[in-house]
Amino acid sequence: MNNFIEYFYNMRVDNIICNKEYCSFVYDEYMYRLYVIDETIDSNFLINLEKRLLGNTLINEIIFNRDGSIVSNYNNNQYMLMKIYANTKKKITLDEINYLASMWNVRNLKINWGILWERKIDYLEKLINENGKKYPIITDSFNYFVGMAENAISYYNNIIFSDDYTCVISHKKIRFSDTTEVIYNPLNIIFDYRVRDIAEYIKNAFFNDNKSIFKEIDYYFRNYPLNQTDARLLVSRLMYPSFYFEMYEDILIDNVDEKIIIKTVNRLTEYEEYLGSVIGYLNKLYGVQEIKWLNHYYK
Repeated sequence: MNNFIEYFYNMRVDNIICNKEYCSFVYDEYMYRLYVIDETIDSNFLINLEKRLLGNTLINEIIFNRDGSIVSNYNNNQYMLMKIYANTKKKITLDEINYLASMWNVRNLKINWGILWERKIDYLEKLINENGKKYPIITDSFNYFVGMAENAISYYNNIIFSDDYTCVISHKKIRFSDTTEVIYNPLNIIFDYRVRDIAEYIKNAFFNDNKSIFKEIDYYFRNYPLNQTDARLLVSRLMYPSFYFEMYEDILIDNVDEKIIIKTVNRLTEYEEYLGSVIGYLNKLYGVQEIKWLNHYYK
């Protein structure tokens, strides 16, 4: 790997640390990550993203190789090298999410969460039918979370959109312990509804035991108010259990220990109360439609 980096990027480095996603090293006092990427990567999108955001945000800087490409091939893998500017230890905040989202928006992007979520459920059901006997914890909990997802789909399908609805910089995944580095990683950036990241942050805050989340939520919505469509989209996304489905895929596809979901499953009643409190707050603030199976938790 040292020779590969020196050959393609003219960097002589030591102390390279690798995991399944990337290799890390320090060069000229900056952290660099060499990411393993797949063939579906859209190089033009990433280059345009860099041109728009580099210098105005802490987005990772993609390093071109000796051939003038952002992709390097080595031992049957494709790699992309990035220089890290964001704090690798600082936790994500709603303010940080909002700042990045405000940097760029696009109109008339065709997105349908309902269809995407239905496809996800069909795909996961196929996996569990083929592998269920190996994973008793998933088997016992899967139908509960499918029920939550179906509620989210039903709610989403009743939202009426304007013809020129705007989408903003969002992220494929926001997980429990992510730092700001993750939201400034171009490989994690997509365009989606404004509330996608907000919902993921709020859901993850519960499982990350964020004690100040309601104070943070109240500050955010009073300073950056939602319109009615955004408010309803947020409710639908809050009900969609993305955190569970991500762990599910980690277990069945990446062979992570099934026990990672035990804490989540054991806190379901507590999570319902939390979800009910958040949606109850949105009901008071924006008059969003009540969720009957959660409204006894409204405060």
